[in-house]
Amino acid sequence: MPESHRVRSLVYAASGVLLLLLQASVGSQTAPTSNARRTSAWKAVECGTFKVTPPADSNVECGYVTVPLRHSNPDGPTIQLATVILPSTAADKKDDPLFMAQGGPGGSSIDTYANYLLEKPSARPASNRDFVIWDQRGTLYSKPALMCPEVSNQDLKDAIAGTDDAKSELAAYGACGERLQRDSVDLSAFNSAENAHDIEDLRVALGYDTINFYGVSYGTELGQFLMREHPEHLRTVVLDAVVPLTYNLFTEPAFAQQRIGEKYLNGCAADPRCNAAFPNLARRFLALVDRLNANPVSVQVTPVGQGNQSYQIKLTGSLLEGALYQSLYSDVHDFIPLIVDRADRGDYSYVSALLLPLMLFDDKMAEGMHETVACAERGDTNPDAVDFSRILPRLAKDTRDDAKLEVENCRQWKIELLPRELLEPVASTIPTLLLSGDFDPITPPHYAETLLATLPNAKHVIFPNGSHGQAITNDCSNGIIQRFLDDPNAALDTSCIQTVVPKFATEDDLITLPVLRQALAAHGIGGLIGVGVQAVPGLLGVMFLATSLAVYPLAGIISRFRRPRFAEPYRRSARIAPWLAVLTAVVLGVFFIGLATAVVSSINENQHMVGLGAVPARWRWLFTLPPVAAVLVVLMVLVTSALWGGRRRSFLGRVYFTVLTIAGLGAVANLIKLGVTGLWRG
Repeated sequence: MPESHRVRSLVYAASGVLLLLLQASVGSQTAPTSNARRTSAWKAVECGTFKVTPPADSNVECGYVTVPLRHSNPDGPTIQLATVILPSTAADKKDDPLFMAQGGPGGSSIDTYANYLLEKPSARPASNRDFVIWDQRGTLYSKPALMCPEVSNQDLKDAIAGTDDAKSELAAYGACGERLQRDSVDLSAFNSAENAHDIEDLRVALGYDTINFYGVSYGTELGQFLMREHPEHLRTVVLDAVVPLTYNLFTEPAFAQQRIGEKYLNGCAADPRCNAAFPNLARRFLALVDRLNANPVSVQVTPVGQGNQSYQIKLTGSLLEGALYQSLYSDVHDFIPLIVDRADRGDYSYVSALLLPLMLFDDKMAEGMHETVACAERGDTNPDAVDFSRILPRLAKDTRDDAKLEVENCRQWKIELLPRELLEPVASTIPTLLLSGDFDPITPPHYAETLLATLPNAKHVIFPNGSHGQAITNDCSNGIIQRFLDDPNAALDTSCIQTVVPKFATEDDLITLPVLRQALAAHGIGGLIGVGVQAVPGLLGVMFLATSLAVYPLAGIISRFRRPRFAEPYRRSARIAPWLAVLTAVVLGVFFIGLATAVVSSINENQHMVGLGAVPARWRWLFTLPPVAAVLVVLMVLVTSALWGGRRRSFLGRVYFTVLTIAGLGAVANLIKLGVTGLWRG
């Protein structure tokens, strides 16, 4: 159950050049040093070791905490946990920090949270506490990391070939397990119980008396283990996208997948506006999956951060289905009917530009740790004994086949099962906040409800438009978490969630930029940089036109203090030339500044809009400006001809206005090339 804000981070990174060209800006944040008492288990390192880039004047701490491989053998082999501490900058800073645990199992907490929360401190769900972010045992920056490039390489080969060979995948997992075992990795030590003991050792090593715990997805399961094993130093617990300990990762996702599919497809059918825009969406989607499975289409996929290297992927129905399902982990749900509709009409640009790169080239997920945790808990699963009668036959078959493969891999890795009593529901009086999103594709709200029977001090908050993980995504969820941490026993004000209304987007809600859509289809997210480069000639033209705003007023002032050499007044064309140039500069300047604002605000509002090559329809007025600018430039051409034909204005004045006209022509030609001159009609 990978949970990540990486979609947002990738869009920000890949659009960096474009935003710089459009003069966007970012800020920084400083922080005081933490007063926690470190033990010898802590070893500080440069934050660059974890690819964390704090501001130069900040007091962010990075390091490794050494813990036992097996906590039952404290004098035995050890492992190292990569840890980042983000100090609070608040005047009312509290001594008890917030420990943040990512999901997966196998996801990197540092990669997910550290840089994002440094770049955007306002996104922190608690402003008055230190944040302790660590990579759980076996994940990306901790040592050892149970990475399985053999598996991701096989997945890529299958995508290129358009196949899905279970034997090849099992062999890839087998090769990864053999390599890890050759490196003397005790695979059975990487389970949720040992993981929970690590948190207590982290607390001691960093010198905190009490802590607050936040976990998302698998992190909620880890939080429940922590509540059972080490409750004495836990002040509060926040479980976001809740996984019950009774959950079976091998078989139960299919039921959540069936639920979320019905929620989108039936929800669109029940919405008059969505149904009118995308009629018969459920039938069309199932037919599309079958059609692509029978005849895959070739799409170009460019991994983020790998230059111009790209791959021709055969998009099957199963791959499309998997990519769409993975997208539901982020805030894409408003656009799912639109994405399905576009795909049904042969437009796979969003899928190839954003979804497949994230799905096929994610080198941050520790697949090995995912396997060891899942196998320790559910390696004894019998997929044939599970009743799949309530879900689609194709989904049931795929789930049963995948579960058998997982169980077989557990056997070949020889993972020890956890004692079954550790998977029983946890009983605890620790104040606990449960957060759920009604659009969560993997951990629906009723999972959290099952915990309330044994957690008497728990509060459950459901976000009607929420997806997988509520923290960091919006001010409402962060405010609820902040208020809970400040006073966990107080009545919780959740009125802000009533302002969130689910809505399916249609083409009428967007203005699609053809050049952006084409660039995304051809070059993925990296294509945004190419669009920025294409806009440079237009920007230069506008910049030169903008000189008229200073030159003509200055020339007018100077002319008032000079004796005229001849008394003939300017003809009409000569008089309107300065005003025409200034008006053209203003119109084009407003357009480019507005376009920059539209792109930046779209990324802030929902980064998936950029993946669709679009901005919100409220910017439609902006695209009336290019046609106006084109008319003004035509008038500038006519005035230029009149100035030279009648020898009106000075020679330098005629030359200057001519160059302004050429700059205007270049800017308008650039807008035509970018395909924005006719969007006001759409």
